[in-house]
Amino acid sequence: MNFDLKKVLFILLVLIVLGLLISNYKIFLKVIYPLVYKDLIFREAANKGLDPYLVAAVIYAESKFDPHATSNTGAKGLMQIMPKTGKWIAKMKSDNDFSVSDLYTVKKNIEYGCWYLAWLYKRFDRKLAVTLAAYNGGLGNVDKWLENDRWDGKHKNADQIPFTQTKNYVNRVMKFYDRYKFIYKEEGEDSFF
Repeated sequence: MNFDLKKVLFILLVLIVLGLLISNYKIFLKVIYPLVYKDLIFREAANKGLDPYLVAAVIYAESKFDPHATSNTGAKGLMQIMPKTGKWIAKMKSDNDFSVSDLYTVKKNIEYGCWYLAWLYKRFDRKLAVTLAAYNGGLGNVDKWLENDRWDGKHKNADQIPFTQTKNYVNRVMKFYDRYKFIYKEEGEDSFF
């Protein structure tokens, strides 16, 4: 009889824990998909006309919110900006005080990353999948793929992207973007894309 009581109590405990997880699943999801530097992301995204949840998705895909991240190719910081790209952005923004080490600064990295995303988004006629492909695979490569009809620029046809890493990147960021909107977007909040 004592054994049956322990079994029933264990099952009851498991059901209570499952109930709490189900009723608070967004709290659980926020642990998996954090939104670190929220105020800065929202401010810079708004300044550049971007959806902050897209910016969060890019940061999550690029560095998992690690401001000291460095890729094998030398990309730096939260949004994994290449030094050459950082210098070009600084020139475009007339930021004469820029140093490559600034890419490890949270504020500068988000500012530059948002500027570059917005620039690409405008450059590619507000096509999000193409923007993400260029952010990862390079502007010149994406131009060639589109000009040579290797990819039509649509997310649903991302399997046409010649670089496996870029194809996977576009799909991952789009998935993360959907998740960030689902987890964090407030009811009644305007949609950007």
